Amino acid sequence: MNSISKYQLAAMLLITDAFCLFCTGGSISLVTLGGILSAAGVQFLMALSFTQYGGIDTKGQKMLFLVYLLFFGGTLFSSLWRTGSAIYIPYEERLGLWGRLLTAGLIALVCLYSSSTGIRAVSRAAVIAAAAGLLCIVIDFGSAVFNADWNNISRPETHSYIYEFMRGFALSGGLGSFFVLTGKVRGSRSSAAAVYFGAKAALTAAVLLTALPVSGGIADITDFPVITAAQLSQPFEAQRIDSVFLVVFVSFAVFAVTVQVMTASCLLKELFPKFRRWRSSAVTVLIIGAALLISGRELILLRAAALAAVMLLTVLRTIKNPLPKQADR
Repeated sequence: MNSISKYQLAAMLLITDAFCLFCTGGSISLVTLGGILSAAGVQFLMALSFTQYGGIDTKGQKMLFLVYLLFFGGTLFSSLWRTGSAIYIPYEERLGLWGRLLTAGLIALVCLYSSSTGIRAVSRAAVIAAAAGLLCIVIDFGSAVFNADWNNISRPETHSYIYEFMRGFALSGGLGSFFVLTGKVRGSRSSAAAVYFGAKAALTAAVLLTALPVSGGIADITDFPVITAAQLSQPFEAQRIDSVFLVVFVSFAVFAVTVQVMTASCLLKELFPKFRRWRSSAVTVLIIGAALLISGRELILLRAAALAAVMLLTVLRTIKNPLPKQADR
């Protein structure tokens, strides 16, 4: 795999984080923001330790991350299916399971084509997609601010800080790709971590602080407050932003799944060098299979525990047995 810049890596991972934020279910509050940012701070310290001491080198570590990437890829598909009631995806709701499989199949085909072009092509496209998505998000949520009820900011929280902290880990599954792909980054890996987590904090604050005033008052009766806030905005007189947001939403979903497929395929190649053909196809099938098992469940606690365990085991291993040749460049 070719090397990429820290900004390209950040763009790929931020698209995944943005998609997870869009699919956030349940009520949100300032405690949600505090919990997610606190979780990001802990993740940054762990990632910084990882970049300083080494990388993923053992078969056990690679297998651990492969299983996690398959699981997280499944949660992405499951999230896409769960949001079908809030964002209309043709045929999905009407055809039930077959509609979901059709949607997954179409996305899988795009992911397979994208992953076959290599990490450099995907990372460059991710920068463009992230910039276009950012522009749409700024227009969308910027308009939503004018329709906001700022009293919603001070609404009492529904969930505890501990729950929101765990939700911060659950919504950060893209970190699995960070741990695997950080060895492909040109220059300082610590700097790459700083760029990514700084942008992640800014993205989280911007999305939640604009969604909360708009949909915070109806958070108890809406399933997806961030999507609802986007749908309530009216930036143009003649046309709603819903269709534009749908394009951004689906594009981010495709990129998010593509990154997981590409990263897992890379690990599969290193674990089984003789498995040369159909690696990406095999990974995609396994991810869709995981999605079918997960379907309809948000699994906040399991997702948070899985990511925390993978990160902690990897960091402890690299600190105990540092790899000088793979240390921060």
